[in-house]
Amino acid sequence: MQITLETIRSITREAFGRDSFIASLITTVEPDPTHPTACINGKGELRYNPDFVKQYVTTQEDLFCLVTHELMHPLFGHFVHGTGFLENLAGDMVINSVISQLLAGPSGQGSLFRKLYPSTGVEALLRPYSNMRLSRYDKLYDAFYFNLGSRRRDSLTTGEAVQALKILTPAQDVPCILFLGTHGTGKEQQNSKASSIAGRGDDLARIAEDFKHAVDRCRDPHAGYGEGLYDMFIEVLKTHLTLKKALLQRFLTHEKLDRFIGPAQRPRSSVSPIPIQPSKRDFVLLAAGIPPFHYHNHAYRAAVQKKGLAVYLDVSGSVNDYLPEIVGLLHSLRDELKTVFLFSNQVVEVPFKTLLAGKVQTTHGTDFDCIADSIIERGFSKAVILTDGYACLAEDKQAELKKRKLRTLTILFGGTTDCDEFAPFGDVLQLEDVTG
Repeated sequence: MQITLETIRSITREAFGRDSFIASLITTVEPDPTHPTACINGKGELRYNPDFVKQYVTTQEDLFCLVTHELMHPLFGHFVHGTGFLENLAGDMVINSVISQLLAGPSGQGSLFRKLYPSTGVEALLRPYSNMRLSRYDKLYDAFYFNLGSRRRDSLTTGEAVQALKILTPAQDVPCILFLGTHGTGKEQQNSKASSIAGRGDDLARIAEDFKHAVDRCRDPHAGYGEGLYDMFIEVLKTHLTLKKALLQRFLTHEKLDRFIGPAQRPRSSVSPIPIQPSKRDFVLLAAGIPPFHYHNHAYRAAVQKKGLAVYLDVSGSVNDYLPEIVGLLHSLRDELKTVFLFSNQVVEVPFKTLLAGKVQTTHGTDFDCIADSIIERGFSKAVILTDGYACLAEDKQAELKKRKLRTLTILFGGTTDCDEFAPFGDVLQLEDVTG
């Protein structure tokens, strides 16, 4: 298949969501015969080897495997284990098992990995559905690829996998394996990291959040891989999900204007004798056998857009006990966030500086109906709710919010562990999980 920017964005939007960061991360796609497979640098440039793609990347599932494999390396921080053959092997084994099983649908159960690697030998560790029975790698393989059995196992870490491979793999048995992505050694590897997304904390946090949502959507509680692999994956992501500003910025909305500025693309049309991005009209004329004298090409130009963050803070009950942690969570947004919404049994919009100063007002009662009314009245599509969870939401208001496809991030303080009222609209986290 032909790899284009439009194809990659279509695939990533389907898996991670139209508004996901990953869908906008890659900005250009270029063939690069000097690279053995593919790589993504810090500028969002995807470079791929045309011969490799022609031979192995023939479906959308293959392309999904290729792109997500490269994105997962910085998430897992595999460079800390070294750049030797066994370290690279262990890192790719972990990543490929996650993609093949936790993202089984969009990856076609690791379709690219099954094409690229044989089902026996040490290379078989890099793909699902390998024949590892009676092999020295049998138990190591089973620790990651749970779909081969129904037994509940705890997954190993990458470091433990490296140590296991050093014991199991004799030096004379080390083959030459084509690894996906960037797998240099020494100075080459260090230089590649310098221009990658590995050191960009905010970007990694947004990528981690996209992966978490995608895995949760794809996750089948009856799948054979068990809970160990999922738990291991979530533990890895936690190191990035706790980056406060990046987590909160995922819930920016067009309906509230603060000082958040983000990149955008605005459509524009151009006329050219060359069909660069032909319009539907041009395709119709071509289908009718009438070549257009000029093509009306559709393109996009870079632009910026202003957004805001709708933060609802529960000021009933014991909020004063947790105010230092809440202010610490929001403090990184002090230059962008103009106002916040305080609620008890009514919503009051106050300047953000008032909250930073530790000043809150309350009517002492509490309910979630006032939040729903505020969100509906203002037309918000996303919101962040900080609450102790001790309130109710009327069924008709919950139904209306579902109809509007509201997305929320609910952050709990005060000891509660769940919030059934807002759980249908997005993640429910503990305050300590995002302030640690």
